[in-house]
Amino acid sequence: MIEKEALSSAFFYAGMVIAFFGSLNPWFLWPLGSYYIIISAMFIMMSMLVEATSSNKIYTNTTFLLPVFAFAVLSCYQLVVNNGNVGGYIANVFHIIVFLSLFRIGTDKLKKMMDIITRLMTLLLVPSMLWFFLYLIGFPLPSQDAEFNDSFYTFTNYYLFLLDDRSLMSIVPRFHSVFLEPSHLGVATNLLLLTQCGKWRKPQNVVLLVATIMTFSLEAYILLIVLFFLSYWVQKKNFIKKLIATVIVMAASIAAAFFYNGGDNVFHDLILLRLEVDDGEIAGNNRVTADFDSDYSQYLQSSDILFGREMDYSFGNAGYKVFFYENGLVGILLLIVFYTAALMHHKNKRALIAALALALLDFIARAFPLWYSNFIPVYFMAMAFELPITLQTKRDEP
Repeated sequence: MIEKEALSSAFFYAGMVIAFFGSLNPWFLWPLGSYYIIISAMFIMMSMLVEATSSNKIYTNTTFLLPVFAFAVLSCYQLVVNNGNVGGYIANVFHIIVFLSLFRIGTDKLKKMMDIITRLMTLLLVPSMLWFFLYLIGFPLPSQDAEFNDSFYTFTNYYLFLLDDRSLMSIVPRFHSVFLEPSHLGVATNLLLLTQCGKWRKPQNVVLLVATIMTFSLEAYILLIVLFFLSYWVQKKNFIKKLIATVIVMAASIAAAFFYNGGDNVFHDLILLRLEVDDGEIAGNNRVTADFDSDYSQYLQSSDILFGREMDYSFGNAGYKVFFYENGLVGILLLIVFYTAALMHHKNKRALIAALALALLDFIARAFPLWYSNFIPVYFMAMAFELPITLQTKRDEP
């Protein structure tokens, strides 16, 4: 017989894994659309039902009411101001159930959940990266055409990885595994690496690091550099020498990219060219279109700034401007209230600050603060992160 505690825990882990990866839109979950959350919530509800009849409780956190209420208010507000349909309100009920379980779960189960998610991401990435390498050397692979969101995204689906049609002529396409965009994968791997702070030499974390580099995502690279120094700060280590070494390595890499093959190389084209400044603007600062940017300037002077304005620019725009445009000052305030309520009982201040720093940088660039792939690692860092015992011992030595 399976113990009720183990069964309840397994249902919880399954629900959170589906929520985490579902928010990243892997191609095999596209048929479900946003309703992947229903399956996730079903596992969560089974977990809660089994736990209710067990003497060994796994939902032991008693400070869950305020953050759940704050999330419900924020999510319902977003549905109202963005003209959500009936399906959106139904799906939101299941989102509330998932967040309820996350805020109620005990610390030991939260740690196990984060470990499972990290391992599963690694298990997904290893065959994906190997398959991608076979593609690069010209090995014929089975594939089919694929599209997402009414053909806004079009791919060649090699099953273990997607190839964006815009990269078909690239010698080395940007890697994003089975997910929609390189930045989606790069941000997720960065946040998972943060949760593994102090354990980066483990093979699974090396895989995450390599995958991050293969995305050739400017945002992922910036987060990775920031993450590198934040990890030393979290461990209370002196990182001045590391900073000097990093600056030297970056300078050498930039110089090599400019001179190698006359500047005709992947790093130069996908990263350095996006850092060029033209008329006071960084080339890589292209998260919004010119039309939206013009309308945004008018929006800031209008009365819509309080509750936001309906978004007429469906595609090609992302970042904090879009979130502010759609949700207004009230939406920003409710988001701050939610994060405050969820993280106010944190157990590791340095880990929390590090996670919030990365989350803020990602919010500026993409503004998906409620994606499970973004929020779960931040919540874990605040509530359950602990340094490895060997590092704690060394840190405490005189």
